[in-house]
Amino acid sequence: ESSRGKYTSSWEIRPEEVPDEVKAEFLIRTNKAGLSIEGIKSSVSRLGIQRDWRYVVSSDGVELEYESYLTGVAHLSVAVESGSMERVYNQESSVSGWEFIERRDWEEFAQEVSKLAKEAVKAPLPPAGRTRVIADPEMVGLILHEAFGHATEGDLVASGTSILKNRLGEEVASPLVTIVDEGVVKGGYYVPFDDEGNLKKRTVVVEKGLLKSFLTNRESAARLNLPVSGNGRAQDFTHMPIVRQTNFFMTPGEWSLEEMIREVKEGLYLVGRGSNGGQVDTGAGTFTFSAGPSRVIKNGELGGLVRGVVVSGSILDTLRGVEAVGRDLRITTSVFGGCGKDSQMVRVGDGGPHILIKELVVGGG
Repeated sequence: ESSRGKYTSSWEIRPEEVPDEVKAEFLIRTNKAGLSIEGIKSSVSRLGIQRDWRYVVSSDGVELEYESYLTGVAHLSVAVESGSMERVYNQESSVSGWEFIERRDWEEFAQEVSKLAKEAVKAPLPPAGRTRVIADPEMVGLILHEAFGHATEGDLVASGTSILKNRLGEEVASPLVTIVDEGVVKGGYYVPFDDEGNLKKRTVVVEKGLLKSFLTNRESAARLNLPVSGNGRAQDFTHMPIVRQTNFFMTPGEWSLEEMIREVKEGLYLVGRGSNGGQVDTGAGTFTFSAGPSRVIKNGELGGLVRGVVVSGSILDTLRGVEAVGRDLRITTSVFGGCGKDSQMVRVGDGGPHILIKELVVGGG
């Protein structure tokens, strides 16, 4: 079945039509707001704008075109107190035009980052050891994309460098867990089709704990004898499409965050905002990630802030240890970064609901 058509993301104001002076003034105002909080030694504000236009034609009748905009603001604040320094970074991006900038109070956004840095610089390190944790949607997205999503990429599976090789149909997660990769979803990046001309719909990777499918392009689908999932993506026309995630996320469950906090009693609430990323071994299925400033859970209630949080574990043990899945859902993307693989960078989205994990190894530093 050949695919033809033209796709556009939604926008109201093309960012290139906004004068550069307006953009510069906006950034200066935002940065001043971030610096206005006492105790902040430096702050960096960034404006990101991307227009992505693609036209894919192939010998089997495909003719597809798309245009999208991705717009965002990032802010970094550095707080210093009594010889300690804390850097806190946050960004928000949207598949939108300049209207995304106009409809948000970004000065308040920068001040919130600064206030968090100021609070975090005084915070202690977390207690080290194995502990129950609640991960927020950004942390869930980071762990899923890096530690599990890459292991589901068909080229890694076919080459034997994924812990998930030969595991289709096996239980790889708690029955509460369903994980999907979807091309067009609220909050995520816009990928209506891949760069081989395959329409990108929803791919159910894990369903109620069972591994159902891998992400494939045409080549890896043929090698694995699986359907093409529409995940052949290229950075641009100078690169060949390879298997990449689009928007990779866990679907919601039934718990509220308050119920999870009461259930944990003693543990840690992991926050993804401000994370510095981490390291993953897709063959061994192990990971180590930093979290942003997070909170302890004491007596079934949120307690004080902790900084320098580092968590590590086995991705399969972690997913099998999911004890509750929230009914919320948040997926995010970023114009300032993305996912690098084989010297190619592409935009991606990830996320999920809040989840309760039976045990992770927590350290601080």
